[in-house]
Amino acid sequence: MILVINGSPYRENSTTLRLTNTFLQGMGETAEVINTVDLHINPCLACYACWMKTAGHCIQQDDAIEVLEKIREADLVIWTVPLYAYAALANCKSLIDRTLCFNKPEIYVGEDGKTHHYGYEDGSKRTVLISSGGLPDIKGNFDGLVFQFKHMYGEQTVAICCAEAALFMYPETQPLTAGYLEAVRKAGAEYKEQGKISEETGQILDTPMIPRVAYIQNTNAAFAQVK
Repeated sequence: MILVINGSPYRENSTTLRLTNTFLQGMGETAEVINTVDLHINPCLACYACWMKTAGHCIQQDDAIEVLEKIREADLVIWTVPLYAYAALANCKSLIDRTLCFNKPEIYVGEDGKTHHYGYEDGSKRTVLISSGGLPDIKGNFDGLVFQFKHMYGEQTVAICCAEAALFMYPETQPLTAGYLEAVRKAGAEYKEQGKISEETGQILDTPMIPRVAYIQNTNAAFAQVK
């Protein structure tokens, strides 16, 4: 079972979810989609009951409990996380924090030289992160989000970060976005077959759809018109 956790407040109209659906098309798979904006998810209390008392189960009683069980049962979890303030939106971030319950308190040093908790940090839960943001650069903007996911769910976590995502909002930019979507579709097919994305496809996904300067100029001009 594939579980998609959609952290966008736009639900099915989300650009990031569009990328995820395209990735799934490439895989030839369907998925259950959960919109975190529709759920009541409390922040983690840092009580550590899940580590010390309840064998990996959170003691809070809210909508996160069912989602956490679905994550536990899923063969693949695709986190669909638009970039807000260089991170996940609050309702989605609370759920990410609550996945602490899948780990254990004991600490070890991994092959990556980083300290980890035993649990999903070893990569035992197949995880994909798909994110998009309106800024023209991946480096310096998505770094924190990608670091968090690779540290929490394993270095082999596949991350697709789409910069210049505002281009998906306009029909006239469809020739540009169509090429990017095709690369996302190819990435899905590669992941289905190999469990990873090829370096060639990754380079396409990491390359801006238009030059940085042009994107900045066009974006600023668009905002100037609506002031």
